[in-house]
Amino acid sequence: MLKAARQKEIVALLQGGGVVEVSVLAERFQTSPITVRRDLIELQERGVLARTRGGAIPGNEVYAEGWARYESVSYAERERENYREKRAIAELAAQSVSDGDCILVNGGTTCRHLAEALRGHHHLHVVTNGLTVAMELAKSRNATVHLLPGTVDFQKMTSVGRLETGAFENITVRAAFLGVHGISASGGIGMLTPEEAVMNRAFVDAAQSVNVLVDSSKFKAQAIFRITHLDKVARVFTDDGITDEVRHSLEKAGVEVLVAHAEENGH
Repeated sequence: MLKAARQKEIVALLQGGGVVEVSVLAERFQTSPITVRRDLIELQERGVLARTRGGAIPGNEVYAEGWARYESVSYAERERENYREKRAIAELAAQSVSDGDCILVNGGTTCRHLAEALRGHHHLHVVTNGLTVAMELAKSRNATVHLLPGTVDFQKMTSVGRLETGAFENITVRAAFLGVHGISASGGIGMLTPEEAVMNRAFVDAAQSVNVLVDSSKFKAQAIFRITHLDKVARVFTDDGITDEVRHSLEKAGVEVLVAHAEENGH
């Protein structure tokens, strides 16, 4: 691959709000790590990125462009992206929830589908910062919903804010179900804003087990603000677009990977 083509693809990955890793890029481009490092040095000199140990993160201009694009897409539009995959993932994840459970569910679009899939369960206690999650569960009288306080972000349909110390001190949470912006074996799971990362970090700390719901597009880049490394993640629910390489890297990190097949769910 020509240098210009490589660098164009690196910029595209960064514009998705992610980080890039030298080893991954070298394999992707079928070239040497030295060549990739030279590309990153050139792009850093142009202000496109900032090099890190083993990779790079977006420079201010690239991050601003990627974030502006994310902000310009409505919640409804994001929910329609990979709709069948998200629905299948949610239905598979719902099978791991038992009647009477107390769970944490964040405000991701896939988690809205999870809330819908949970409407057949009984006596659930659901703690969430997702407005659409709460609204979906409100259609069922079989769940008690605890909506977390914060400032409402209508773009994401969530309440966002720093939780009080000990917010979950008196609640026994069996499992957290998190939709995230990015995931990788080396970088863990992350979000596009520090506020989202902080709140989801509190979810991770409060739960006995952590489950991540991501469609396979989220494996292409890692979001900038880390929630946690994968050692805190028990399971990843995803679709059959996951590559063998990614699956093996997650399993090597000790994560159970469960794959949903959209076609089998008839959506």
